[in-house]
Amino acid sequence: MEDPGMFFFCKLCEERPSEAAGCRSCSITHAVRKYKKGDYVAYQGDEVSHLYLLTKGKVKAEIVSDPGLTLHVEELEAPYPLAAAFLFASNNRFPVDVIALEDAEVVLIRREEIEKQMSQCPHFLRGFMAFTADRLQFLSERLKIFSLKGIKAKVAFYLLQRNKDGRFVLGRSVASLAEYFGIERPSLSRAISEMARDGIIEFENGKGRILNFNALKEML
Repeated sequence: MEDPGMFFFCKLCEERPSEAAGCRSCSITHAVRKYKKGDYVAYQGDEVSHLYLLTKGKVKAEIVSDPGLTLHVEELEAPYPLAAAFLFASNNRFPVDVIALEDAEVVLIRREEIEKQMSQCPHFLRGFMAFTADRLQFLSERLKIFSLKGIKAKVAFYLLQRNKDGRFVLGRSVASLAEYFGIERPSLSRAISEMARDGIIEFENGKGRILNFNALKEML
């Protein structure tokens, strides 16, 4: 596999290919699928029998509830595995719809090939486990955010999670963060402005400082 996106889980292959000449990830069997903008890469409920590795382009993940409401989950850019955490699940189904935001390419690797790779390359195994753990943390944060009813409570939780010595970096645009919270952008902008006006935070150009930790915690 010459595409560096194929080395997503194995940092040895990605960073020091000369030392990984015998690593099986360089020759793992795979298939390639191409998608046009707007195509569905996967539907919610589809079986995850392969590792879906996005190697080119960008996709979005959405959840459609029974009443027909659509919840934006996230946008993902290549290289990135799709639904990797569900590959070995007993109910191995896509939890979301995956839709191409631009022309995209996905590499499909059978579960059996992934198992072989894990048994032969400890770097790959550790990378896969670390990625899965990170995804679980991400999903845990999303569930917590959705459980918080007020917009300011969502903002407070998000900022406290990203606090580093009293400072934070939003990590995404206000529009993207509004989608992440599942709320309207004007409502989020107003909540942030009010928190800054009340002396709880300082915020400018995606970065800021927490001025009143107690006030943020009281919002939760």
